[in-house]
This record gives sequence, C-alpha cells and structure tokens, in this order.
Amino acid sequence: MDVLNMQTTLPAAGENPSEWDGKDVADLLGLTRISESGFQTRFAETNEHGRIYGGQILGQALYAASQSVSRDRFASCLQLLFAAGGLPDQTIDFEVAALQDGKRFSARHVRGVQAGGRIVCDASVAFAKAMESPDHEAPAPTDCGLDKDPEGCPRLEDIDAPGAREVERTLPHMFRPHRAIDMRAPFVDDLMPSRGREEPRMRFWIRLRQKLAENPALHAAAFAYLSDYWINFAACIAHVRAMSERGGTLYIASLNHAIWFHRPLRADEWLLFDCVSPSGAFGRGLTAARVYSRTGGLVASATQECLLSPNA
Repeated sequence: MDVLNMQTTLPAAGENPSEWDGKDVADLLGLTRISESGFQTRFAETNEHGRIYGGQILGQALYAASQSVSRDRFASCLQLLFAAGGLPDQTIDFEVAALQDGKRFSARHVRGVQAGGRIVCDASVAFAKAMESPDHEAPAPTDCGLDKDPEGCPRLEDIDAPGAREVERTLPHMFRPHRAIDMRAPFVDDLMPSRGREEPRMRFWIRLRQKLAENPALHAAAFAYLSDYWINFAACIAHVRAMSERGGTLYIASLNHAIWFHRPLRADEWLLFDCVSPSGAFGRGLTAARVYSRTGGLVASATQECLLSPNA
C-alpha cells in the first residue's frame, strides 16, 4: 500500500519530535511505522496551552487507521476522546487494532500513548466502500455564507476591533494568521462578543494553504486537522462579554470530537463551517457543525465537546 510521508527509519530511543516548518500539513500528519500495527509521530504543533494541537491528534489517529484498510474503503466516521493533553516534547505512538472487516465496512480502534503509558487519545474509526444508494442532504441555509466569496472575506488578522481584543483577553483564541490554515469570516459579527445569543452561531470558510496530493486518506486526515481549528469558539463566544466585565478568563480545552464524512471532500479547497452551540453547562460546551463545499454540497458533519471553565 502506498503511504504518503510514511517513514520507515525509526527514531532513536527517547528522541524528541522534530521541529515542524508550520506550513506542510502533509508532513505534520506523516507517521513513522514502528510495527505492523504501530505508528509514531515525527512533529508536534503546539496550541495556546503549550500542548499538542488537538487537530494534529485527530488527523494522525485517522491517518494511522487508514493504513490498515484497503484503498476502496474511505473514512466514514471518527469518534475520538482526548484523554490527556499531548506533551510536545514527546512523540505519540498510535496502536491500531482491527475491529471489523466486512463486505462493506471496516472498523478500527486507535489509541495514542506517550512515554510511561500516558494515554493521549482513544478513537474509533469506520471506513466504508462507495455504494449505490438513495441520496438526500439538507440544503444549506440561505444565511450560512455560501453566497459570500471566501477570497473577499476578512482573514483573522484583518479583524482589528475592540471585540477582537476582548476575545483575546478572555479566551485562548487569537486573531492572528496560521501559516498552514487559511480561515475567512463571512460574518465578522459572529466572532465578536454580544449578549442575547440563545444558540450561539459561527460561520467560517477554511482550507489548507498548500495543495495536497491526490490521496483521499490524506484529505480526510487533513480535514480532521482543520475541524479542530476554532470550532469550539461557538460554545465560548456567548460568555465573553460577561466574563470580560468581571475581569476573568475562560479555560478552553477539547474533550471529545466526532466527524461524519458524507461525501468526498478536499481539505485544500474552500469549505464552509456553519457551527451552532446548543448547550453550555456544568463546565462543558457543545458545538455542532455542518460543513459545505463551495458548491453547497453537505460534505461532513462534526461535533465537539469542550471544557468551558473560568480560570481560578
């Protein structure tokens, strides 16, 4: 099986991850095979808390699982528990176990572990053959932003408003560019603090800046990588104003994440996330996203539960 960026040279015992160039996501998600069913990370991208970015873990867990299924089976579902924050000075070992290989579906269990048996994540991944079947999809809402050209929408770094500074003081979300990810805001007000949001909503265009090879497994893994970027903001934004007025801050961390792949997609082409947060309570916030292609097709759905806790 051809595996993009799959190295066969093992790192020295105890070797730390190399420094990622910050641009090539295919390189970041690439893995070293360390056994028949085991894979190891080579790079680490850190988040605002100094831990490994959750999107990297999502993408690599999915990518590791995809190496054990035939090429005619494509990712259909990923469900992942973030068990502990990944330490960026240590590699993650992903162990893949086969749960099912049927006529139409395959299922894999993936566990990510760091030194000393520290479990970072635990995931279930499903793969399916493309089949002829009935077809339906929910139409994109007329106000989701599909009618706005992403190339003409503001970048994060273009948004210089008092509300943006208020967000940065309260949340670990920064209005600055990412070298690998291009994100655009069709509705800047979605990113600004306000009151009276019964069901907070955030819409954004997103894609990788660099083109990827024609590899469906890589595009699925790269989409998982993208899906963790700002999705939990919908669960946080409604609380910024009240927290800011008290001079407090919110600690945000991903707890669990799920993705359903409905139709083929490319992570290096524009995708529109329409995110809502139906609940925030007892220290947890939930976000649900529908993801559309540029032409309006519903290509994926994603959910994430995050820790939503005032800092002491």
